Amino acid sequence: MKQAVAVMLCGLLAACGNPPKANSSPAGNDDQGTFGGTPKANAPANAPQPEGTGITVVVDVNDVGRFRGTKMAQLLQSLDSEDTAQWKLVRRYVHPRPTAPEDYDAKGKLIRQNFDWPPKDQRNPNDQQKAWRSYLLWPFHVRELMHKPDWDAEPNRQHLARIGRLYELTWKFQQTPEYASPTLESEHWRQYAESMLAYGEEGQTVLVSNMILALTNPSEETVRNAQSVLVQVGDAAIEQLCGALWIGFRQAAVLDDGSRTVQANPNFNKYVIDTLYRIGGHSVSQAIYELENTLDENKQAKGSAWRFRKHFIELLGKLGDAKCLPTLEAEINRVKIEEYDAAQLARGKQVVDKEATEDARFVFGEYLLQAFSGIRSPNCLRGIIRIWEQDDFHENGAIDAVFRCTGKRVRSIQDVKDLAAKLKVDLKG
Repeated sequence: MKQAVAVMLCGLLAACGNPPKANSSPAGNDDQGTFGGTPKANAPANAPQPEGTGITVVVDVNDVGRFRGTKMAQLLQSLDSEDTAQWKLVRRYVHPRPTAPEDYDAKGKLIRQNFDWPPKDQRNPNDQQKAWRSYLLWPFHVRELMHKPDWDAEPNRQHLARIGRLYELTWKFQQTPEYASPTLESEHWRQYAESMLAYGEEGQTVLVSNMILALTNPSEETVRNAQSVLVQVGDAAIEQLCGALWIGFRQAAVLDDGSRTVQANPNFNKYVIDTLYRIGGHSVSQAIYELENTLDENKQAKGSAWRFRKHFIELLGKLGDAKCLPTLEAEINRVKIEEYDAAQLARGKQVVDKEATEDARFVFGEYLLQAFSGIRSPNCLRGIIRIWEQDDFHENGAIDAVFRCTGKRVRSIQDVKDLAAKLKVDLKG
């Protein structure tokens, strides 16, 4: 089942770590593309050209994974040679930059649209679209390194060559048929992880990125192997895993007719949370950091931000560390939930859907109650009371949370307040 995410795995390399995020890449089912092309009489400057003309080389392929794992990997590794002509040839695949679909000013305001992107006809893009698609075949962080003024300095070339080796390793791993024996398959994953970790921090970043994306795979065995690798990496994987909870990965599925559909794995966030729980360690501190450092200038989280914040709340509840209590209590009032009318939003208007907003607030409150239940400290009574007071429909969840935190049964909010007084819990804290 590794092949099920082969295209997208290569697309994620280094996207979740310190290197900048890669731009979204085209996907398709044609893996037999050619390099270069014949210029038309009146073609624009960035039209496909033969490799010997001294201008940007346009690669006319659709299979992103195959290109990055084979052709691109070979080109990048050739930068470790002494052949300066070869260095310049490699750079021509991304330099000069082709015309972008849209131009923006310094403030991010759209100035002009140069051409449609993505192409309406995926099978017959125009020359500008071909040039831009070719440019995006190269990951963002690779393009940036190739555009540096000292792009041909030895340290930079060696860095790019290492990146090429990492892509090649990943591609070969993805193309290896799955072993019938679960034990042999697990060993195959372990060997791949060791090979990547041998490249130090950069290899580790790429490895973690690929293992995170492997969590979108529908195969439970693939998910288990990916989780095992991430747990092996340990604390070093925590930051990237937490970053994944803000993104909500989607996996492109390519159809036989060349069209594309995008599907989300509904269990992805669950897998990430389970992995962070298994790692333990600094997961608590990182989850607190994520919630405390993603607020606006008014120290609030507005709109639909709750949809992502709830994952960290769930994680903190599973980890059960009482040091997260101040953060969980703060979430009760600083998260300002608003859900918008879908039809109006499609027209560019934000019209609050009152019923959907009320439902969302209730769900968010239940996540907090579950988190308090996981911490199991009498000090959680303070937060439980505040949530119950906001909505009487939290009664069942609040009563259960009180029992899990104190072992006592209650029937009303006043019962909880009396219990808090008996246990000397400061309700004003």
